[in-house]
Amino acid sequence: MAKEQFFYPESADLLKTLDEAARRSGVSRGQAFEDFLHMTVCSLSGQRMEEQYMAVVKKHSQGKPGRRGCDSIAELFAKSVAAMEAEETRGEMKDILGDLYQGAITYGENGQFLTPEPIARMMAAMTVGDVPEEAKHEKNSVCDPACGCGRMLLAVAEMHPHWLFVGQDVDLRCVRMCAINLALRNLYGYVIQGNSLTDERRLVYRTGFDLTGVISEVPLDNCPEPVQKIVTEPTSPVELPAALASSDEPCDPNGEADDEPMRRTNQLRLF
Repeated sequence: MAKEQFFYPESADLLKTLDEAARRSGVSRGQAFEDFLHMTVCSLSGQRMEEQYMAVVKKHSQGKPGRRGCDSIAELFAKSVAAMEAEETRGEMKDILGDLYQGAITYGENGQFLTPEPIARMMAAMTVGDVPEEAKHEKNSVCDPACGCGRMLLAVAEMHPHWLFVGQDVDLRCVRMCAINLALRNLYGYVIQGNSLTDERRLVYRTGFDLTGVISEVPLDNCPEPVQKIVTEPTSPVELPAALASSDEPCDPNGEADDEPMRRTNQLRLF
């Protein structure tokens, strides 16, 4: 097995608790982590996913109270929240779950490496950091079509926590991590399991506090119109302001203006 590597020291302690849960329940580390994510999402739903929770926790309920796999999973959740809160006192939203996931679960399998958080913050600052003073309180939206565990969205949320955050990913583990990362910061958004390239969607989580919880599973048809547009509209050219179009249009090597207009899309706003 590959050697674990973490960016945060807290991740090593989380791994010990995760491995203890796996040992007590007789499942693999990866399965214990997947079940931990699913149970956490259900727990944050305000009992709206009780049936799903009971189906998952069953395999972790054998043994005496205090020595069951589910007891270690509850401890893992508490430690994860504590690690997130410690960093947020300095104004940063730490992706502790993503660090544990990449460093000890997948090891970058299939080329799945998460964007380092300093780079995510740099990209967010370059794209949405310079918002005019009069527009700072507008509720804009930002979408990441391959969100992973939501690091790009969290980077934007550090500057604009009142925005609408939309993420989409094919990996259900990443979708649940992203939903948890948004929900525990009470950020309003939608996280979709689906393929952005093939226009496929299977599952949608809504995040943000309501009367019962901070995560709910919703059909795409029930999402607000802006969210449906973000994830369903095809890309289309957008007319640029005259000041940009006059000087910044792409040119060919001979100095001729390119006939192809510059394009922006609903899905790639963060890039």
